[in-house]
Amino acid sequence: MEKRFFTAGEIIFAEDDASGVAYIIKSGRVSLTKRMSNGGSKQVAAIEAGSIIGEMSLIMGQPHSVTATATDDGEALILTKAEYRSRLAKSDKVLAMILKSISDRLRSTY
Repeated sequence: MEKRFFTAGEIIFAEDDASGVAYIIKSGRVSLTKRMSNGGSKQVAAIEAGSIIGEMSLIMGQPHSVTATATDDGEALILTKAEYRSRLAKSDKVLAMILKSISDRLRSTY
């Protein structure tokens, strides 16, 4: 997997962007925010090293539902759609169905 380095304050991906990748956070922290109807934004999660972001967009093939902004300098591994599909093809098909179902349900809560 490719590496990506980011600096504090950098937007990793924006809400409604269709990047087709997920990020495995190796170091640093990331804030996930959601746009509000009043024009502001609300933090919905604070992500630490060892977590993955962008996975719902990757699995569902839809734009990101949140904006990811680095709160610290850090590093991430990039999981592309092709890499995801390759890894998924080597695993259990039921697992793929479960992941898709979880993503659908989580997206409906945002």
